Amino acid sequence: MKTRHYFCAFLMLLLLVSCEQDLNLILPEGEEKIVVEGHIEQGAPPIIVLTRSVPVFSDLTLEALEQSFVHDAQVTVTNNGQTYNLTEVASPAFSEELSNVVSLQFGIPVEQLRRNSGFLFYVYTTDALLGETGQSYALRISEEGRVLTATTTIPQLNPLDSLWTEPHPDPKQDSLRVLYYSYTDPDTLGNSIRYFTKRNNEPFFPGLFTSVFNDELVNGRRISFPLDRGEPKGQAEVDVDLYSYFGVGDTVIVRWAAIDLPHYRFWYSLENEQNSNGSPIGTPNITQSNIQGGLGIWGGYGVSYHRIVIR
Repeated sequence: MKTRHYFCAFLMLLLLVSCEQDLNLILPEGEEKIVVEGHIEQGAPPIIVLTRSVPVFSDLTLEALEQSFVHDAQVTVTNNGQTYNLTEVASPAFSEELSNVVSLQFGIPVEQLRRNSGFLFYVYTTDALLGETGQSYALRISEEGRVLTATTTIPQLNPLDSLWTEPHPDPKQDSLRVLYYSYTDPDTLGNSIRYFTKRNNEPFFPGLFTSVFNDELVNGRRISFPLDRGEPKGQAEVDVDLYSYFGVGDTVIVRWAAIDLPHYRFWYSLENEQNSNGSPIGTPNITQSNIQGGLGIWGGYGVSYHRIVIR
């Protein structure tokens, strides 16, 4: 994740000058901040990744990414009045259980985490705390005099009603299927969902262009819609002929996760920002974070899993 350098004034200046005029501008680097990506779901330990923000125009190499990890921070999670200390763990020391949880949360293949690939991935975690639905979790991070805080909840489960498939709209693509879901929203406003799909032996990936839904327009209703296949973030390009579809013979698992509103607003605003791709004519957007004193997200997931084999 990168810090935002807000350049509205720069864009307005470009609109006012001739396209033939050369501009030599030096954009100041933003203040370095700690970026948090932390999650907890029912039955699983908290997983926190801490990195330092990097300038927008810096080269993002694996070496630079590894150097951005924040080490030796004091990280705690408090639940029901009890505080748990989280320990920093490097990927070569991941247990099998921790490898599975990290793979689930970040879409990294378990084999990649387990083998010594030369790149170290660091998380803060503890085996002493497992998430529960309906519970609240307060995160506190202390590092070199800086203190970051956030609170999240694990909502009650809102599972899907059913999954089914229909043929591809092009009869020539008879090996591809569209996945549909049916979902009944509870009759309380504010329910939010983030979804992931797993195809065969792939990791769970979130929806590429949008992975979150909110019940603002469908509160209390039963709805049915297509569900795009999840894709890994950051891929160079998308195959538009295959995107969103599944194949005959695929075993598909949908990870349907209830999230609270601050968690929804983070992913909704971040995905809007990514989809606009910096377009000067796009809607202005600021990624919403629930981290006080830093950037990123501390979010709870109330997860249900749904499996379908595509015949």
